[in-house]
Amino acid sequence: MPEYEEVRVSEEFIHLCESQLRLLLQNFLVQESIIYLTTPNNSQTPKLIPILVYPNSATVSSQLNTLSFLPSKSVKETFNEVINDCFVSEKIISNTSNSDSPYQLILPLIYQDLVLGLLTTTRKSLPWRQNEIIQIKEIVKTITLARIIEQKQQLTELKLTQLEKLRILENNHIDDFLHQLRNPLTAIRTFAKLLLKRLLPHESNYQVSENIIRESDRMKDLIADFNEQWEGLNNNKILPLNSIGSTSFFLTEKIELLEKFNIQEIIEPLILTIKAISEEKNIQLLTKINNSLLLVNSNKKALTEILYNLLENAVKYTPNNGKVLLEIKQNKTELIIEISDTGYGINQEDQLHIFERHYRGTQDKSAIDGTGLGLTIVKELCDKIGVKISLISPYYWTKYQQEKGTQFSLFIPINN
Repeated sequence: MPEYEEVRVSEEFIHLCESQLRLLLQNFLVQESIIYLTTPNNSQTPKLIPILVYPNSATVSSQLNTLSFLPSKSVKETFNEVINDCFVSEKIISNTSNSDSPYQLILPLIYQDLVLGLLTTTRKSLPWRQNEIIQIKEIVKTITLARIIEQKQQLTELKLTQLEKLRILENNHIDDFLHQLRNPLTAIRTFAKLLLKRLLPHESNYQVSENIIRESDRMKDLIADFNEQWEGLNNNKILPLNSIGSTSFFLTEKIELLEKFNIQEIIEPLILTIKAISEEKNIQLLTKINNSLLLVNSNKKALTEILYNLLENAVKYTPNNGKVLLEIKQNKTELIIEISDTGYGINQEDQLHIFERHYRGTQDKSAIDGTGLGLTIVKELCDKIGVKISLISPYYWTKYQQEKGTQFSLFIPINN
């Protein structure tokens, strides 16, 4: 794309301008025509750059800074005169002084009050008639429209270039973060294993060390799944439409692949983890689980993340000395998991948006930290693996309950 000082023009635009100026030469017997384009300028008067002379030359060098066919006035005076006349009376300037080109027209290229440049055209023998001027105005409109389209395209290309640079920067940051995150995670896991070797199974810290190792493994798996998907997106370059806005792509791409398993396989480790968190707030973690549960048909990884987020939220939004209940029961077709708390509850107006990304409602003004992503991830995972979710709030289920309380229920298909 040729550049004339601060003006960027494409070869296609030059060709279009040539075709329009050729029409002037053929139909109106003009001696010569010049197209000037304006440059971005902080001053009130933009700078005019000649980009095309016809028929003398196809393009104008960037060394050409004089307005050879304009009246013998300064650029600023001429530009202001043309624009003022155009806006006030639509008068087109004609120079009839004693010069080599007595019949000259100067027309501004204007689009929605935006001045894009000027067209000057001149002939020696005949004065301009009104019908000719009307036709030349149509040519000016064509050139103006082509210029505004080109400028929009240039702006789009600039934005795309900036977005690509930002994407590369983000990719580098994420790659660096994932790489650096593995180092302390490996260290934590190693320390927990060393500690476990020095403890006896009956000691209280033995279970704590097991919890550390288990959660380290969980984080390691999440990082691996995220990295796998991230590399896949980068290799494809184009983000699939069904992944836009996704919050659960850190899990495997086989998330819709279901398997049969006993829910206790994921419940027992979760209880140990959540119990450690609840003890910091002196919250009682109660369980009521049917001992003869049938196998469920679900995705083990996804269901683990769903339950972890719901249990963690229950503890987070329950004040100190409160209670959280995990109850599991079943009917003929589904297994039902209910998580109840004595927390602050969820207002009715918030319940309509509670699964929206980054939505926290009234809790956004509270002192409780949060991102508004936990329930979004829960809902998306539930939809992907065919689990229904519902909530009730306020939910009063204990005696002397001071806060409103909430209950989330999951309905998981049973494999008969």
